[in-house]
Amino acid sequence: MPASGWILVVFSALRAGLLAATAVTIARGIDLVTSGGAAGGAWVTALILLAAAGLAAGVETWIPALAQPAEERRWRSRTARRSLDDSIDSEEAAGERIARSSEEVERYAHYRASFLGPLAAGAIVPLVVLIVIAACVSWGASLILAVGTALAPVLVAAFLSRVRSSSGRYRAVSGRLTASFLETMRVRHTMRMLGGEAVRRASLARQARALRDEVMALLRRNQLVILITDAVFGILALAAAAVIAVWGVSGGWLTPGLGVALVLLSALLREPVDRLGRSFYVGLAGRAAGERVLAALREGGPAGADPVDARVRGGADAAPSAPRAALELRGTTIARGGATPVRGIDLDIPAGSLNAIIGTSGAGKSSLALALSGLVPATGILLDGAPAAAERLRAAVAYVPQRAVLFPGTVRENLALARRDATDEEMRRALERAGLAPDQELPSGLETVVGEHAAGVSGGQAQRISIARALLTRRPILVADEATAHLDPASSARVLSALRAATAEHTVVMITHRLDEAALADRVVRLEKGRVASQGAPAEVLTTEEAR
Repeated sequence: MPASGWILVVFSALRAGLLAATAVTIARGIDLVTSGGAAGGAWVTALILLAAAGLAAGVETWIPALAQPAEERRWRSRTARRSLDDSIDSEEAAGERIARSSEEVERYAHYRASFLGPLAAGAIVPLVVLIVIAACVSWGASLILAVGTALAPVLVAAFLSRVRSSSGRYRAVSGRLTASFLETMRVRHTMRMLGGEAVRRASLARQARALRDEVMALLRRNQLVILITDAVFGILALAAAAVIAVWGVSGGWLTPGLGVALVLLSALLREPVDRLGRSFYVGLAGRAAGERVLAALREGGPAGADPVDARVRGGADAAPSAPRAALELRGTTIARGGATPVRGIDLDIPAGSLNAIIGTSGAGKSSLALALSGLVPATGILLDGAPAAAERLRAAVAYVPQRAVLFPGTVRENLALARRDATDEEMRRALERAGLAPDQELPSGLETVVGEHAAGVSGGQAQRISIARALLTRRPILVADEATAHLDPASSARVLSALRAATAEHTVVMITHRLDEAALADRVVRLEKGRVASQGAPAEVLTTEEAR
């Protein structure tokens, strides 16, 4: 339960205490009137207590409304970061997954803000009332009402168990109708040729009538459950309090005022069922949504871990301890969308080297780049000699896509996506290492405004900003997927120079279709139909490639 829920419990208990004090004060006023005394002070006190209870009730209403947006922001942030961590080859489209997650987060936040606290408060209120009855009215009456209050949920549960099977009948009838309808749609052409439409139509109509009858029966049973619940918690509690009050007044061990107070206080004992009735479906839907939200977050790593947040923060803690790292592929296979673009390849990528991956379209180059970056599932990838799962690869590899992805804002804001704590000096140094002099080449330096689709800077500048952002992550491996594909020769040369310079502190893998670019690498790997066709020094591999 969130902190707002506990605050609501406190105010609910305060409200219950004030209402109970109001009832006791009214009892005192009644007794003063019946004995011929002046009760003006009691009535004024009762009004003040009632007003204070109204204020407490107003705060109770205000707390969930204030807490829900905060809960939504918290859980939306966590699920959004988890969604960004998912494979790009998820069976469910990213937009659909995020939309569904957003709806579930909204229900879960509503559940946490508007159900858990009020539910706990509903259990506390009767306890406060019973304590007041015991202290101010009668211990015996409090004990009798406490036993009745405790038995009421048991009686309601026993009644619900008698009607639970009816819900099962509804689901069975609904399932049979659904199956029949789907089967009818599947074989409709054959049925038409056989002339069986009338028979099938009659069967569906019969099942639809049966479902309608079950729905109406289910609604009747639900209403009966509500009536029984209200009767047990409300009418019986009130009747019991009234009987005890009459008995006490006639027996002389209760004053008339305390008898009235006992009846008034018994009305508060039905608060749990009132609260549950108002928010039952919120609890039902919210709890189920919460289980799905928490399950999705657990899939991202151990409980309590937030690997994505660590990567966004960056800094020394987010980077591997070694400044450079080596990659090994041992029987690596990549599966994407039912296809296997890369199958069982063996490859060594030494630390501090510039490696070029070449091959024709469809050879598996981009799939390999995404797998090395931890963005698509793959098997057999080792990082510094140890098997590396996708999460570890994403923490160690900075990925530069074919088209630079810049967001509307300033250059500084785009670079800060890599490390929010990066200083201006660190950003300028990263841009210079990427081959871009910010104060000379950008109109306003770090404050240069970048629009949609990198408007405001050239394509070459956008790509070098993208490389600088990757360098700021301090990750030891840099993977560039066709980083020069859409650039002019001059811009391409500067990007390639930046990638070569990056090997001073990083292991660099670049995907390219240009042989002249591959010639600048330390090692070249040629893929063909998802397998390594050749690898080695540029002079060895490219000579064979040119001959082909």
